Amino acid sequence: MRNKVKKDVSFSVTDVKQSPMTIFEAAKETNAGVYIYNRNKVAGVMLTAEQYESLIKKKTIEQGQDVKITQLNQKIRQKIAFGSLISTKNLDDHLVSLGFITRKIESDDYSEMMNELNETGKIDYHLQKKEDRTNIFAEVIGEQSNQSHLSDKLIVKKIHLRID
Repeated sequence: MRNKVKKDVSFSVTDVKQSPMTIFEAAKETNAGVYIYNRNKVAGVMLTAEQYESLIKKKTIEQGQDVKITQLNQKIRQKIAFGSLISTKNLDDHLVSLGFITRKIESDDYSEMMNELNETGKIDYHLQKKEDRTNIFAEVIGEQSNQSHLSDKLIVKKIHLRID
């Protein structure tokens, strides 16, 4: 074999035919896939079974998170109409019913929510940790309403969900 195990490992199809286990060992040692070339073009990548299973597991988790975000987004849209007037209490109640952590400070005190909205243009919510330990955040983007004489009313323009 002409290539020793190094950071960017690559082998030829001939190398694979001569000693496939050497390539698997290289993949294991570098903890990365090994590129296999055929006439100076990439023909494929070899991984150990553990590396392949890890990739599949990661992909499955990501797909599960995408489904979770989509479902959560649908539930939010069912509870909160974008563009309509809503009180901070109702907004908080709806999001708490979906598993987010309340933003009220004391009994029915939502003043910090309005302060955050006026300063940043959004109110951040954090989903309570679930069994998979995924951190999901909701950014409620909106503005304080000038249509109402009550200071706790806002117009929700959009709710953006993100995973950290």
